[in-house]
Amino acid sequence: MFGPHKGFRRCLAALALVAACSRVGSITIRPAGATHASVTYVPGQSYFGANGYIEYIAGNAPVIFTASHGGALLPASIADRTAARCGGSATTTTDLNTIELVRAMQARYFARFGQYPHVVIAHLARRKLDANRTAPEATCGSDEAEAALDEWHSFIDAAKESVLKSFGKGWYMDMHGHGHAIQRLEIGYLLATSDLQLSDARLNADRELRDLVSIATIAKTSRLPLSALIRGPTSLGTLYANNGFRSVPGEQDPRPNDAPYFSAGDNTRRHSCGSEATSYGGTSFGQICGVQIEANYTGVRDNAANRDRFGDVTAAVLEQFLLMHWGLRLQR
Repeated sequence: MFGPHKGFRRCLAALALVAACSRVGSITIRPAGATHASVTYVPGQSYFGANGYIEYIAGNAPVIFTASHGGALLPASIADRTAARCGGSATTTTDLNTIELVRAMQARYFARFGQYPHVVIAHLARRKLDANRTAPEATCGSDEAEAALDEWHSFIDAAKESVLKSFGKGWYMDMHGHGHAIQRLEIGYLLATSDLQLSDARLNADRELRDLVSIATIAKTSRLPLSALIRGPTSLGTLYANNGFRSVPGEQDPRPNDAPYFSAGDNTRRHSCGSEATSYGGTSFGQICGVQIEANYTGVRDNAANRDRFGDVTAAVLEQFLLMHWGLRLQR
């Protein structure tokens, strides 16, 4: 089902050193193209790639959370990323407390449903690897960083395969943190600010945008128009806002207007169900939809209590949104 990743074979040796995988309830995955024996992942248990750069916490729920920009490891063997070396902007800012945020989201999801969402974390600092970019900007030509990037996507692919095998479809959420002045969640559907500025009628009439959006499969099967799915009364943004987390887009904040806004990046293009996933060989991934969320610091990422509260609300919001719009039941 999944294309081969050279880094995945590298991480298997490390997996064998991390844990024995014989407990009841384990999941066996064999990525296509791999030459190794099947890898058995135990839900709730961590597995690491080479040097501990990438961590995969296996799950048994139809939900995947990732954190690519919260790492702190600064190995001297990987040169720092710079615009001159990498091309592009070579942004190196850390998304503070996003690793802690996805761990809280996992814990609160488990507390609500008794199942573990899949979690993938990049522990390399963004100065060394940007796991939400493509090479060369992501790795600056470093073989070591390139191997970590391969492991990052291979672990996400393994999580997706587990979800599809057990549930037939699932949800992917790439978590980031922004430093913008307006303290609100920025929910990225791969729609640019200019797209969100369109009227509902123009947005709904644009079939190219409906195919591009990171919830394309949901949009194509829903009785609701695209505008209602992303900023109507039952959209993610509206549900979050109704539970105390201001969000854009949503019924309360339908458009970014003149404020900065992140529309989502490479992970969402690659691992969600939008049309751009086909460029990664992702035609079989049409049953994994999702979004990127850029979380504000104050009230979400700033302390453990707020991270737990966000995790509780996320579990409740996803339960409502996915059942209502996709028939995906999180409570088994």
